[in-house]
Amino acid sequence: MSVDASPVSATSSRAFYDLCAVYDGLLAGEGVVLSDTAQTDLRAFSRLYDLPLEEACEAEVWREVRLRLERDLATPLQAGPEWGYEDQQAAA
Repeated sequence: MSVDASPVSATSSRAFYDLCAVYDGLLAGEGVVLSDTAQTDLRAFSRLYDLPLEEACEAEVWREVRLRLERDLATPLQAGPEWGYEDQQAAA
């Protein structure tokens, strides 16, 4: 998984990258030991998204939470020109 989601704002982008820095090691099997706070936050994210992962390992929980965050923070699709505004002068 890459950290290439395109979050909507610089703030959400920074927050997403910060979360990835904390939890992505779990996906790589790096033997990451999470602090109590990080474990609690991860479980809170899973409950926030109504993910039935209470018995899952931390890597499984992060994999699912990360996917949901990527989807939620991704920039909305740009509409085609037919959905754009008319040129001010052409509309007059």
